[in-house]
Amino acid sequence: MKTRMCAVIMAVAVLAMGVHRQVGADAAAGAAKIAVVDVTKVLETSKKHQAWKEKMEKDQETAKKEFNEMRNELQQLQENIKLRKVGSDDHIKLTQQFVEKKALLEAKNTFYEEKVTAQMQNWTEELYKQFLIVVDKVAQQKGVDLVLAKEPLDLPAPSLRDFMLTIKTKKVLFNNPKLDITAEVLAALDSEQ
Repeated sequence: MKTRMCAVIMAVAVLAMGVHRQVGADAAAGAAKIAVVDVTKVLETSKKHQAWKEKMEKDQETAKKEFNEMRNELQQLQENIKLRKVGSDDHIKLTQQFVEKKALLEAKNTFYEEKVTAQMQNWTEELYKQFLIVVDKVAQQKGVDLVLAKEPLDLPAPSLRDFMLTIKTKKVLFNNPKLDITAEVLAALDSEQ
């Protein structure tokens, strides 16, 4: 009987310790300080991104000018071909030049598109890494335990698929504006070298 009573007391004590630990853990988790950041806004409006974007636009203008010159040259060749007798040596030579220059233009265009895509990806990855470091610093300065990404909902969506993707990936449905540290993160990112 005494053994059974001791076992029951021990079981109650163990259970009580577990409940106390769980209540303590719940209280600690409830005390977590949370913030939100509009990732897209920071990445798209940062001074670093704006400077990169201006450089890319200048490069794009240069490429556009080169492609336009090549297209004009192709048009002139095509007009010249029309003036020649089909099958003549001149016609064949000009047609060959036209086909070769057109293939070169298409190859350069494909290369340029792939180059720009790679540059955009590399830049976005680098900027995002910097962004994460800044978010960490700002969160530590403000004593924040958890930072969530907040993305704006753009309606109407371009397609049902895009809308469904937004619904599935949107994690912050509401937040008190006091929790938003977007401005602080943007300012910190812009101030970094």
